[in-house]
Amino acid sequence: MTDYSSTVNDFLRRLHLDSEVYYVGQLCDAWHMSTPGGSDATHFHLVCHGEAWIHMQDGTVPTRMHAGDIAFFPHDAAHTFSAHPTLTRQPYDYSRPAPLDKNSPGAGQLCGHLRLPAHIRRLLLASFPDFMLIRPDTNPAGQQIRTLIETMTEEATLNDLGVNAILDRLSDTLFLYVIRHALHLDPKLSPLLAALSDEYLRPAISAFIERPAETWTVERLASLAFQSRSAFSDRFSQLVKMPPMEFVATWRMQL
Repeated sequence: MTDYSSTVNDFLRRLHLDSEVYYVGQLCDAWHMSTPGGSDATHFHLVCHGEAWIHMQDGTVPTRMHAGDIAFFPHDAAHTFSAHPTLTRQPYDYSRPAPLDKNSPGAGQLCGHLRLPAHIRRLLLASFPDFMLIRPDTNPAGQQIRTLIETMTEEATLNDLGVNAILDRLSDTLFLYVIRHALHLDPKLSPLLAALSDEYLRPAISAFIERPAETWTVERLASLAFQSRSAFSDRFSQLVKMPPMEFVATWRMQL
């Protein structure tokens, strides 16, 4: 475990997640569902069984998804989720989905979103790409994510008392697993981890995080980093995607 892991763990523990699963169902034939994007939500699509395709609006080749794969949209980029690599013009009515059934044709889908405060998104997700495909079989937390996906799929299939509330809370856990997976691949995807990984910024940021109630200025932070005020501010803003004192205010807000 890295020397900044305790700081990141504490930050994640303080997150007040509010995930919501908004679609569960078995989809057949030439189904497709689109989102215009642009909201403040982070979205995910989970393929419980069968397969599906993700179409981005930037013209890239559609991405094929298999059972157990997760499509993750940190910034709610516009996209279409469909049964085939080519889209039909005919609209599809998915307002009344059939219950999940792995023995039926088509694909079983579970879709959800999460709304985080703007300051949290900036610290945690600012450098994430518009779309990430998470394949549990190819990442360090694969077994944990597979177990969670199986639990969510089984719960959605049972359709028992409290199923919506349980799926929402399981989605909170899924979100944290996805974040951990992404940051294992590239810590610099998170401005917070990028700053804590930097040998010049780490002493200043760590000192502030340990004693956030004290009086902090750019000059004081820069002195701990053994840099001039301007050099520190430039380096900080480049890595953290916000000026030093905005970070101070953001961290205190999170506390």
